[in-house]
Amino acid sequence: MQSASIDLGGPTFDLLVKRKSMHDDAEFDITAMIDLVFMMNIYFLVTFLTAALGEVDLPAASHVAALDADSAQILTHIGSLNGESVTVHLGDGKSGEAIADVERQDERIRDYVEQGSAAGKTAVLIKAEKKVRLRELFRVSTAAAVEGIKLHVAVTEKDAGQ
Repeated sequence: MQSASIDLGGPTFDLLVKRKSMHDDAEFDITAMIDLVFMMNIYFLVTFLTAALGEVDLPAASHVAALDADSAQILTHIGSLNGESVTVHLGDGKSGEAIADVERQDERIRDYVEQGSAAGKTAVLIKAEKKVRLRELFRVSTAAAVEGIKLHVAVTEKDAGQ
């Protein structure tokens, strides 16, 4: 008797049985995900614009007291367009004496503050425009520093209509 041998690894076996591929091509539709992302973008854009344009009510400061105008002298510090020269007004706004000469400003400011101190004023408020350089503000505040006087600084911005 003869025994038949079967060769399963030969070329004829590969032709008879189709092998499955090792990797399936995964496919899914991302249209719904793209729609969702666009809707989220629109939602956040509208929410951000609404929040940014809304009025924000800030709480009142609890550790700060307003400066008493009767016990303070006011210096208004106005810068020029080129940002180099400054004018100091001894008073609120442009109503007080204007001093444009830088060499005379320090002496005149010190005299003004000392006169106010002798009259019972205990504070000096320096109002400076936004365009005034910090070194100029420091120079004026140093000139206004008299013993027993508290210095307060405020930055003012012009309205669009001015």
